Amino acid sequence: MLVVDYGVILDLNGSAVGFLFEDGYLKDTSGPLGDHEQLRPIEDVDGCLFRGIDSRGLELVLPALIARGPSGALVYNNTPFHVIHGRICTQEHKLAGHIDDQGAIYARDHVTKKHYLKIDPSAQLSTAFSGTKSNAEKWKFDFVRQIPGYRKDKTNAANEIIRYFQDYDKVNTVQKKYVLDSLALWASCGILPIVRKSEGNAGLSSNVKHGAAGVTGVRTGMVHLDKEEFEKEVGYFNRWGTFAVVKPNERLFQYLEVRINLVVAHEFGHQLEFVLSQKTQEKIQDLYDRKKANCNKVHPLPNGYPGQAELVQIDRVVSRVFISGYSRSSWHEYWAEGVAAFSTKEGRQALKQLDPAVHEILHAVIFEPQTVLRPVFHDTIMEVQASFRLGGDFHENILE
Repeated sequence: MLVVDYGVILDLNGSAVGFLFEDGYLKDTSGPLGDHEQLRPIEDVDGCLFRGIDSRGLELVLPALIARGPSGALVYNNTPFHVIHGRICTQEHKLAGHIDDQGAIYARDHVTKKHYLKIDPSAQLSTAFSGTKSNAEKWKFDFVRQIPGYRKDKTNAANEIIRYFQDYDKVNTVQKKYVLDSLALWASCGILPIVRKSEGNAGLSSNVKHGAAGVTGVRTGMVHLDKEEFEKEVGYFNRWGTFAVVKPNERLFQYLEVRINLVVAHEFGHQLEFVLSQKTQEKIQDLYDRKKANCNKVHPLPNGYPGQAELVQIDRVVSRVFISGYSRSSWHEYWAEGVAAFSTKEGRQALKQLDPAVHEILHAVIFEPQTVLRPVFHDTIMEVQASFRLGGDFHENILE
């Protein structure tokens, strides 16, 4: 019986007799483990078994209680791993998952607390393996993500966005970058594919008064963006960034309106609304009602103004109630503008300061989707996010 303390293997006398990495490699062993300085898998020591926890507190059993798999080199979504007896290992000797002899991927996920969460082929990212199967037979395996029109020269996140924005190839380079930047966060964390499968895609149309999927609460699914409005928004964003301060009209020269220049992310926000739980939607409505009541007191609409946007006097822009003037229009627009702002680092910083409650909901959408999405999506989103974490798209610092 030996004890492992933070990787150091100790005998009954408390003397170090080796080191165990969580991916199952031993190094610098002596005593009952045999004298061996080089790395070797735990399977090379007859009868050796480890039971405990890994460096992040998840139960760890080595060798794993799962059928042995291949050994060799694996690239998952352009992220390199080495594989020993099916264990998918990082360069830092962290245990990331398992691959079997048929190419099925299992993620070791610390969020779901699953030792081996099998990834459905619909959520599996591009996979390339070269090595040998568990029976020592030479084996090469390639899996390409099942996305219509998948482009090998693009990242998984970019492919998700191109799949969603069906007119991607019809816009110019600057507009392409605008679309990719607007939706990068949602594609990388796995929310975009969930929304797309549930609600639909987005595309350009002409003479569309509003691209809303949820502005009236009427479910239309597909987002139709007015082409002229889209082109203007791209110009605004490239000139001013996420926010712009504009005059609503010349007559009300002493008033200003704050606008968010992210129409694609805004319309995506309307689609995202439909995958939220009823409780979450009601919470957003309540936040909106309270903010509007406060706005009516501190920033009443000027006489003769025909719109519903929040207008503020020139010296009171930083003390506005809503993240944008348009947010005042309805709770649907309030939510969609929050999603748009959250889509960029600049917008997230402003939203956290001005509307921390909505910022908190959107933070949960990314990191705790099971607390804010409809129950029917819980299993799917957790599996997709586990796959994206394994592939490096979805990481802890994604909001930074």
